[in-house]
Amino acid sequence: MGHTCVEHLCALAPLRECFVIFTVLAIPDLVTCLGLSFRTTDRMLTAGLWWFAVLWLGALGGCVGSFLTVVWDRLGSGEGFVLPRSRCPECDHDIRWYHNLPVVGWLLLRGRCYDCGSRIPVKHPLIEAAFALAFIGIGLASPWL
Repeated sequence: MGHTCVEHLCALAPLRECFVIFTVLAIPDLVTCLGLSFRTTDRMLTAGLWWFAVLWLGALGGCVGSFLTVVWDRLGSGEGFVLPRSRCPECDHDIRWYHNLPVVGWLLLRGRCYDCGSRIPVKHPLIEAAFALAFIGIGLASPWL
């Protein structure tokens, strides 16, 4: 374990052994080379995982809210909940996947259809945001976060 940073970088040259050498040898000394203590890296990883969990819960809640909005809109219309795809109620053009992201898509489009410019009701991002916040709140109230 008494290797220097330069020796670790030289040891990483062969591609097939790169991952094994890096994970076994370089990580402990890389932390030392950067001047970080174990306690600091532990806190950074813990904080990073905590924020990842919060963002994941928010994204999951937004997706659930988006799906429930579709269910609400299509209930009683005879349409399925999964097919046909989401579309503009005015021009009937399919909504692109990157415009269909919960809350973000509505904000990027400024609340209007990309193809015809008609308004998209504000209930969609509000319900999605409410579910995202509910999932984050429930997640933070759990003993695991």
